[in-house]
Amino acid sequence: MAHDATIPIPDSHRDLLTDARSLTVLVTLMPDGQPQAQVVWVEVEGDTVVINTERSRQKAKNMAREPKVTVISVDPTDSERYIEIRGEVESMREDDGVEVINRLAMKYDGKPYFGGRAPVEALQTMRRVTVRIRPTRVVTRG
Repeated sequence: MAHDATIPIPDSHRDLLTDARSLTVLVTLMPDGQPQAQVVWVEVEGDTVVINTERSRQKAKNMAREPKVTVISVDPTDSERYIEIRGEVESMREDDGVEVINRLAMKYDGKPYFGGRAPVEALQTMRRVTVRIRPTRVVTRG
């Protein structure tokens, strides 16, 4: 399968993916082709967009079936400034799932996910998956 080149995330809009105040939405495709949009927590590793979810969630199922996704992040102080990243899921891994969700929770909530949003006991049953998205097209405004 041929891969499109990774498109760099421009420094001019990288802050939208690193600032916890920005609203970031992930768009995946349902089995019937209908788009599904959901607000997500996000971070970046180089030019890779990183999110985290539960393996059982619909967005995880959608991305496992169809790896083409879109992420849009909007400036919290100027709705006309945003970054849209169209990309492809490179990996969905559980080995760092707990570590990444706790790091994201610290960024967005100021406390770990387990013991914060979810009870510590959920560590035994919840399958967290880290999703890494490679940008294939980047559109910015503002």
